[in-house]
Amino acid sequence: MRRPLLLLTWVIAAFAVIMSPQAATAGQSQIAINWSNSDPDDLGKLRISATSTYPIAAFKAHVMSDSGQELATAEDFALTSGTDTNGVWTTRSRIQIAELGLYGVTVEATDSEGNHITAERVGKLTYMAKTEFAPFKSDRATVNYSRRDVIVSGRLLGRWPGTGEPKPLAGRNATLTIAYLNRDNGGYDGFDLAELTTDADGRFSHPITLQQAAEFSASYYHDSAFPGYLSGISDKLVVGVHESATQIKIRLSSDRINAGDQLTVSGTARWHSPDGWRQLADAALTIGIEYGSGGPIESVTTDANGRFSMTLTPYTRGTVSVGFYSEDPYKAHATETATFVVVHPAAFTDFTAQRAGADVAVSGHLAFSGTSAPAAPEAVIEFSADGQTWTERTVLRAWWDGRGYAFSGSIPEPGAGRWRARFLGGGNFQDAVSQTVSVDAAP
Repeated sequence: MRRPLLLLTWVIAAFAVIMSPQAATAGQSQIAINWSNSDPDDLGKLRISATSTYPIAAFKAHVMSDSGQELATAEDFALTSGTDTNGVWTTRSRIQIAELGLYGVTVEATDSEGNHITAERVGKLTYMAKTEFAPFKSDRATVNYSRRDVIVSGRLLGRWPGTGEPKPLAGRNATLTIAYLNRDNGGYDGFDLAELTTDADGRFSHPITLQQAAEFSASYYHDSAFPGYLSGISDKLVVGVHESATQIKIRLSSDRINAGDQLTVSGTARWHSPDGWRQLADAALTIGIEYGSGGPIESVTTDANGRFSMTLTPYTRGTVSVGFYSEDPYKAHATETATFVVVHPAAFTDFTAQRAGADVAVSGHLAFSGTSAPAAPEAVIEFSADGQTWTERTVLRAWWDGRGYAFSGSIPEPGAGRWRARFLGGGNFQDAVSQTVSVDAAP
């Protein structure tokens, strides 16, 4: 199928506007012919718009040449929209004229009461051939890295108004428009035109080597040498690109590092060539660090073997993404992501444990010397009777006392043994263990 024709729309609409309604009055009855023109979907059929006091009973249309010669008449009208007092009537059959052209129309109308009018030159019959392209195709739906040649072909037809049948148009000019597609933003990167001539059967073809995906359309423009043929345009035809896969593999020196330490991101980049997987040599890569609300983006170039490496100093947990943006439309983009954790320093600055009757009193301070501290740090108090096997006895919440995060408590334990405090850093802080303190048994 082809798109609506701008020229056809203009021709039909123009005459619908400029032709003034013609009316006649007979007693209390009035008939008005508003316009008459070709059916846009079938140019061989004639439409009449009319309003009347009484129902319209019959029409007779006279198709006239510019010289005033009657070329055809039509009386087989049927109501196709509206009512029988305000509607549009269309011929059931197509009008038969020997030559294509644009012809004047005179309309006779009779209502149910016998009232009759004749409206001279009230419209135009666009007795022209619609042009269309069927088929319009390519020999390949997609091209790839090693096969980029494609042949776009079609056939130009003129649909005859008298029969509705398409006929091949030989020796006509067809314009092939090639719009190159940007794969990333969905827009166009540029355009080319190819002027083609149809053969004896209305066919044409155009071979082309594509450097990227493209959208094709074929057009026939109204030619004064062939005045009876309207402009036409094909549907769009897209030839896509099958991209060769690319791949990035990441290695981190560690996925958990201490604050201030360096993180090395390394790996390899490769692509799937026509001969199998090959390294991406001298390829520009981007390395982005994401800390939850953005981060720096660096660039690195692979060596001859597709290897890359970069050292960073992240300040908190996040992700590192290595990306390959291919400027070659026949190679795919690729991205690989890895996560890492930066743990901030934690330490016990002091810890004491001493006998208090049958209990042991413990106290101490936690310190966080980095850029952040936990909202509610806790000290896990552990006991060992032999200095080898440790048992958790209690967990104490620490609070800021001006010198650090202090904790203290009393634990029932009459026996001798060793005591220590432990801080579990979790995902954001280092683990820490205090000094060990020996406490004698209760007297």
